[in-house]
Amino acid sequence: MVKELSRKHGMKQSEIARKLEITQASVSQYLSATRAGDTGLIERFPKILTYAEEISNRIIAGESKSQWYNILCTACVDIREDDEFCKMNGIAVDGGNCNICGKR
Repeated sequence: MVKELSRKHGMKQSEIARKLEITQASVSQYLSATRAGDTGLIERFPKILTYAEEISNRIIAGESKSQWYNILCTACVDIREDDEFCKMNGIAVDGGNCNICGKR
């Protein structure tokens, strides 16, 4: 989402930070990939980019965090219900006893 706002919409780091209610330093770290987390996650879940684009468009349209935040929650639920998420998390969880989505 941060890269989408910066690249596609040409927003400055300070403006992104204000809209997302995070620090400018955090925005800088996301843009430089020093705070990107698991970069393979987007490859496994390409729908993340779809959600990021939708959230970015809503931010650009002037929606407040309370208005676009439900899209983020929907993305989280959607991804957690994906079988690929279970496979990925099952490997990471000791013994594969994952119950994050309640399927097991």
